[in-house]
Amino acid sequence: MTAPNAPKLSNPLGVDIFEVVLFLVEHSPYLVACLVGLLVFFAFQRGAAPSPSSSKVEGTRSPGRRAATRVLLFLPGLILVIVGSIVLGSWEDAYNRGYEIFKYPSLRAAVENYVATGDGDLTDVLESGKYAPTFGWFEVGYVLRDLLTHTLFHTNKHNEDNIDEGYNKGNDWFESTLGETMMYTSGLFPTGDETLEEAQNYKIDYVANAIELKPDMTVLDVGCGWGHVTKRLTEKWGAKVTGVTLSEEQHAWGTSWNELNGATIWHQDAMKLKSRADLPEGGYDRIVSLEMAEHVGIRRYQEFLKMIRSLLKDDGVFYFQVAGLRRAWRYEDLVWGLFMGEHIFPGADASCPLGWITTQVERAGFEVQRVHNAGNHYSRTMARWLENWRKDEAKITGKYGAKAYRRWEAFLAWGTRASRQGTATLFMLTLTKAGEEGRRIASQDNLIPKDVPRPN
Repeated sequence: MTAPNAPKLSNPLGVDIFEVVLFLVEHSPYLVACLVGLLVFFAFQRGAAPSPSSSKVEGTRSPGRRAATRVLLFLPGLILVIVGSIVLGSWEDAYNRGYEIFKYPSLRAAVENYVATGDGDLTDVLESGKYAPTFGWFEVGYVLRDLLTHTLFHTNKHNEDNIDEGYNKGNDWFESTLGETMMYTSGLFPTGDETLEEAQNYKIDYVANAIELKPDMTVLDVGCGWGHVTKRLTEKWGAKVTGVTLSEEQHAWGTSWNELNGATIWHQDAMKLKSRADLPEGGYDRIVSLEMAEHVGIRRYQEFLKMIRSLLKDDGVFYFQVAGLRRAWRYEDLVWGLFMGEHIFPGADASCPLGWITTQVERAGFEVQRVHNAGNHYSRTMARWLENWRKDEAKITGKYGAKAYRRWEAFLAWGTRASRQGTATLFMLTLTKAGEEGRRIASQDNLIPKDVPRPN
């Protein structure tokens, strides 16, 4: 029996590991440069060290060589300390919360067993409270094998390699999940009774209203997916929209879907947009990016945001929707995030707390005009995706296999829980360029709540 209100322990060292990891990843190029500089410095110190024969007689190594060894071991040692602290902390936290950690497997192990065998009940695994979100071989293996390289380096080649796993599974796969709009982002449910399609279209109109979209405005849809946002902004709102996707399958679908409406879909790495010769002079009136920036990576977040700012007109508006994490994290948040990184969205390491995101957008030269946390709407969206997926079990299992079906089912069911309770969430930000007074006033006047109930 768990004790949900028991105090959470960050880790045995009493240090906020989340903050440490964010700092190290964001500043990894500078850290590596410092370590290389120290190695070069100590290499020059060897000339002043005792001769090899005297060192051998004395049984000591040169001071420079000892220091260089410490520098070389610093980063691997720090990573091992962080990982070890999380492992021990997760077990201590689970014990203090009353989980029977020696009776049942970990939450991730129970999920993996269901995926591999189909035994048991997925809802029971996720919702019963029997399985502790402790760190084990699944998490540690993924961190050391793959996450560090993607997070610390996150090259354009990584983005290209990750697209197949994330988005080129097959359009029938995503049709069985997303429904007719093929939107792989959260909808908004103003009453709670909307269908999935109604919620997705309401969200697009909500965004269009937030950015004060007018006919004939130029819009860049960064990470356009299969093109429904591009399609609706073009056909309903009369905008001149260009969508951008790195997925070949999304590009083909989106191009066909928007063939007759005048919209354009580019097959393009968003990080290389500035290299195009056909960008509009003066920039775009509006830019939207709905749950694409997670793939940019922590290390390249500033590069991405500054590029977006350079593509936006001075009086333009940028709508930025991004999946994120709560700042007051629990261990299930980390276990869930690593499961997602390994099996669903490889390389999408930039799902971060709101404070970090707002710091990044402000550092890049934007001003936040409104921010909205819509995590429970993501939970409702994923619950409807799960319903769609289960309806097509026979079709998906016949083509892709039972294990692949159950892996995706686990993602959708766990995602429904994660977004409902706050393990994962959704941040929606309306941004303008800092220092643009006229645009600032217009956006704030537009975004102020209009229909506020007033007492008599």
